[in-house]
Order: sequence, then C-alpha cells, then structure tokens
Amino acid sequence: MIRFFIIVFLLSYGCAQVRPLTGGDKDTIPPNIIFSLPNELSTNVNSKNFYFEFDEIIDASLLEDKMIISPYYSGGFETVVKKNTLKILFDSVFNKNTTYILNFADGIKDITEKNPSIYSKYIFSTGNKIDSSSISGRVQDPINNVYLENILVGLYNADDSLGLFTKKPIYFSQTDDLGFFEINNVKEGNYVLYAFNDENKNFKADYKSESFGFKEGLLNVNGNLEGVYVPLFKEDVTDFKVLRTRKRGDFFEIIFNKDISDYYIENKDIFFSLYDNTTLRFYNKSLTSDSVLIKYSVFDLYSNNVIDSVFVGFSENEVNYELRSSFSFSDNNFDDTIYFSFNSNIPLIDYEINNYYLKLDTLFLPNKHLNHFTYKKNNNEIEGYFYLNKDSIENYITYKKNNLIEDSVNVKDSIRFGLLDYFKNLQLNKIVIGFKEGDLITIKGDTISDFKKDLVYNEDDFYGDLSGVVNLDKDDFYVELVNENFTKIYKNKRSGNFFLFNKIKPGKYFLRVVIDNNSNNKWDYYSIKTKKSSESIFYYSDVIEIFSNWSIEDFVFDVNQSVDRMFIKSKEVNKK
Repeated sequence: MIRFFIIVFLLSYGCAQVRPLTGGDKDTIPPNIIFSLPNELSTNVNSKNFYFEFDEIIDASLLEDKMIISPYYSGGFETVVKKNTLKILFDSVFNKNTTYILNFADGIKDITEKNPSIYSKYIFSTGNKIDSSSISGRVQDPINNVYLENILVGLYNADDSLGLFTKKPIYFSQTDDLGFFEINNVKEGNYVLYAFNDENKNFKADYKSESFGFKEGLLNVNGNLEGVYVPLFKEDVTDFKVLRTRKRGDFFEIIFNKDISDYYIENKDIFFSLYDNTTLRFYNKSLTSDSVLIKYSVFDLYSNNVIDSVFVGFSENEVNYELRSSFSFSDNNFDDTIYFSFNSNIPLIDYEINNYYLKLDTLFLPNKHLNHFTYKKNNNEIEGYFYLNKDSIENYITYKKNNLIEDSVNVKDSIRFGLLDYFKNLQLNKIVIGFKEGDLITIKGDTISDFKKDLVYNEDDFYGDLSGVVNLDKDDFYVELVNENFTKIYKNKRSGNFFLFNKIKPGKYFLRVVIDNNSNNKWDYYSIKTKKSSESIFYYSDVIEIFSNWSIEDFVFDVNQSVDRMFIKSKEVNKK
C-alpha cells in the first residue's frame, strides 16, 4: 500500500507543469569569444581550421553569409556549431605573409535573445608579424550633403587601373551610420583607394547603377593614415557612342547611348534640335531626298565627347507629329524677378515672347509694369526672366481709385462704390502671368497653346538676409546658399571672400563653398576614368535658419574648421 502511494506521488510530480523562470533584466549582451585555437593574434598560422569558444550558447546559422574576411579571401568555408563552440573549416590556404581579420558581423547571435556579436573579430597572420597600419576617413555625397552608410571602401594594388569594376579589393571596410570607415591591420605600402555602394554584394562596382568615388593618387599607408575624405558620385562610365541613325520621313535622327549635355553642329543650313535628351534630330527645310554632310561634336554629362560626320538624308514622305512643349519657372514665389525656361520637341524660328499678359489677382494690368528678356539656348529651348515693377503697379492702383472718386459725374454711385470695393479687396500678393497662342513659332508653323502661371508676390519683410565672410586661402571659389531639399540655390551677390544673400525665403539652408579651379562659375565633375578629382564642395558644419524680416550679419565660414569638424566621431557634431 505504501509503495502504491509512493508511485502516485512520483507520477504526479513528473506531470507537474514546467514554468519558465521570471524576473531579472533582459539579456542584451552579445556572445563574446573566450578562447580560440590558434590563439588571437597568432603569427605563422598555416592552418585552414579554426576553433572558437564563446561565453554562451550561440546561433551561427547565418555566419557563412555574414562573415567578412579582410583581405579578400576567394575560397569557401563551412561551419560546425555545438552549443557554445564554433569550428570554421576553410577549403583553401591563406596567402603567405598576410595579416587576416575574420569579422563575424551579425552572423553570430546568442540563442536566447538573438543579440548579434557585431564587434567580434579574430586576427591572425600567416607571416611572422601582425600588420598594424590603418587608414580611416569619411564618405560623403557632396551634391546632397549626406554622409553615406554601408559604403564599401577598398584598397587595391598601386598599379590597378579602375580595379573597382574588375577586381575585388585587397583590404576593405564599410562605412558606419555616420559615413566613417576604418581599415585596420594593413600591410605597409602604396595603394589605390576606391569606394562604392556595393548593392549586389559582389565586391565589385557596377559601372551603370552604383555610386562610386576615389582618392586621387596613391596612398602611402605607413602607420595610421587618418582624415581621408572620399566623395561619392553616380556616373555611367560606359563609352559614349552612337547607338544608331535613322531616317524618318522629313527628319533624320542620331541616337546616342547616354544623355547629351551639349552639342555643336557645323552646318547651319539645316534645322536641328536636341530631342528626348539622347537624340539629335535634323529637319528637312525643302522636303528633298538629297543628302547633306553634317559634322557634329556631342558631349555627355561627364564631358566625354563624340566627334563625327554623317550624311543626313530625308524621304519625300512628310511625317505628322504632335507639338509638345512646356514652360517651367524657377519658383512659385515672385520676388521682383522670376526665371523661366521653355522647351519644345520641334525647333523654333521665332523665340521672342510678346503675346503675354499680367494680372494682379483678377485685374489685368498694362504690360509696361512687367519687363522681360528671352534668349535662345538651343533651337528648341529658350530661357529668360520677368521683372515686376511693384511700385508702378501700386501707383497704377492708386491712380485708378483716385479717378473713380473724382469722376462722380460719369460713373453712377452704385458702380463707383462697387469698383472701389473691388480695388480695396484685390489681393496684392497674387500675380498671374499668361501667354497667349501666337508666340514661339516652330519650323512647322505651330505655336504654343495658351498658358498661365499663378505666382505669389511677397513683400520685402517676408524675406531674410545673410552676409559674412569666408576664411579660405584661395582665390578661385564661389559661395552658394542651398535649401534643405536642394530645390533652391541662391547665388552670392559679392565677390572675393565676402558674401551676401538677400531676399531669402524663410527656412533652413546649407551654406557651401565650391572650389572653381577653372573659374567658369560652375561645378565641374570629372569622370572617374580621368583619375582626376572633381571640384571640391565644402559645407558649413551647421544648418542655418533664415527668418522673415531678419538679417544675419558678420557671419564667418571658416572652411578649414568645418573640414576638421567633419572627422570628429560624434553624433552631436555630425548630425545633419
């Protein structure tokens, strides 16, 4: 009987519900290496197998995809995990006299909370010493003033020409969330440095889709080389060339593989224009099938040039095609002057704008209150500006109101009071510029359709001003103020080291200096194929806020100080 109760007690104890332990802080500490074989920092290592012991049970299921080996190792490996131990079995030997880094990245996690061991790495050498030189710096997109994360920065042999497209780097690292990189345990020597956005993770730059940059010249890595700045740009480095030519009725096309930035045609006895950015189009004046020899010089966005000649011919069948045109304005706000551009898909023979009108709210005004200028940029593109004389408009409104008050004989009271009320309620900041059909005639005799643009005119007290000086021991540069989303650029109105920006819309801005080596007053990009650095852009380290009716004076932009600050590793210092 006693035996029966003992059995029942044991069974009931065994069937009791097992509950997890509760209480205590959540585990946030990643697994750490406590033992390795060979030992950390070992030299003369010739083994292909490595053993690691961690301070807790690990999950290494992602290690084969996540582990980074520097310098680049072309072989493969497999892993064997047992509780808190890891074996890595490589399938080929490592290079002689080389220091290697095995960076586990986030390929190893603890089994409970999945904390990644992102800072765990193991260093060994196949030679008799551990290489200790290093290089560090920062990667930036200078066009948009953004420091770039997860950019691969690599060192290549000194004699590698554009190796980033064809070879994998010898040493490499990736930028952190603030754009900083550091490549450690580098063998002393001269290297070429490239950086690129390795989106497909193949350790080679894609010359069509990935952004890339480089450091001009050779880098002598001997000790700790710091403060290396690498600007990144997007460029299609395929050779600029003609894809095909084709005859389409009364026009002839030369189609290129990339966008055209500029072009020159020697023969002026034929109509021509840029069409859809990649196509030069020639138009028949007399509808004849005779061929005409054309010499042309065409440039892409990176100053690559195609110079050639071709016989341009037409068929006798006229092709009907629809006129496509567009106006664009520099802003929706009118601060005395507003710039515009017009583009059509067919060349213009008359590009003067005369048939336009001006309205203040709903009131049509005489055109004398609006001055304008236009010039032909290309055969199918014009640019220009309108200047609004606000004082003369206010005088005109006052004159009209005074006339109504004085003219009590000819105007009935009800009408006069209605008109006075109309003038009183006019929205003086609402401007309308319109274009009527009849201007801008194409070679086909077409004209633009009616078009209008609603604009807001702001009084002077709406804007703010910024003035100061640039501390830079250089002559060839210019200063710009750019809004945060890079849609508006203000040009400096002074020369030398002094700058003045007036009538600035309220908002946050970047102040920048562009080094203008060739004094052409524009930023020049040089293709990576030239191995020549593009013109440098330096930003003031803080965002500048402009307020209405407020002037910031005696502002000092110390360029060297901003550059030094760029390499301070602090989120407070480096936040945008």
